[in-house]
Amino acid sequence: MNFKRANHGFFLWFLSVISFVQFSCNDDIPAASQDRFVDNLYGNTTGLELIIAYEQGADPYTSFGGFDNWRITDYNLNQLLGTQKIPVKVPHVLDSMKNLGVLSQNNYTRQNIIDIAADVQRYSNKDSVKSIVLLFLNGYLIKDGVIETRVLGLNIDGSAVVAIFKPVISASSSKEAEKNMVEQSTVTHEIGHVLGLVNNGVPTTSLHHDQANGSHCSNSNCVMYWKNGAGEVAQYIDRFTRGQDITLFGEQCMADIKAK
Repeated sequence: MNFKRANHGFFLWFLSVISFVQFSCNDDIPAASQDRFVDNLYGNTTGLELIIAYEQGADPYTSFGGFDNWRITDYNLNQLLGTQKIPVKVPHVLDSMKNLGVLSQNNYTRQNIIDIAADVQRYSNKDSVKSIVLLFLNGYLIKDGVIETRVLGLNIDGSAVVAIFKPVISASSSKEAEKNMVEQSTVTHEIGHVLGLVNNGVPTTSLHHDQANGSHCSNSNCVMYWKNGAGEVAQYIDRFTRGQDITLFGEQCMADIKAK
């Protein structure tokens, strides 16, 4: 796939993504298990599949303005893991994703998310082909008994499980174009945590770990920058309109994965 040059429709889409939205990525507490997904990923994987499941009413955005949204995640994950020769399979349409129907709870604890993912997961961490489970939920995260209405996404630390909270994505902007991009950047950001970024199982090769903000990058042009996981997408506009590539990961994070 070659996305070095985005088409005109893609430029027009991102031209409307110009505002700052103050939402957040949630750094999860460490998983109880010591069998971390990232520890079995590099050097032991021949393929990685993204398994997407969604609660009814929380359908992932798949396209906007004629542009296939999931090309963004697909391109960036394959570019990031290409240096490790790990091909990534990403579904692009709802027919390739699992509809979970209406779930019993309105909001979700960490354990709720783990339990739902366990019913969807098809691979073991020990398999040569592995998968990341991406859940789109029609509710909010419950953390320490509190409903978090501003958390866009969560990676259950140490695991291959990511949750996206659709009501927060929907509330992130009044503009449909921006909601689409916030969703894709959040997905890519949270999967970056699954893959060991930043200093989250993959050691850093340069000084770019923003320790004050958890497992995030100090490079504001990288999707792993803490505000980029919080819905700040305006910084991508200038390079898109100049016709440059749609890479979301910064050079430092790319170098970390390459050196793993």
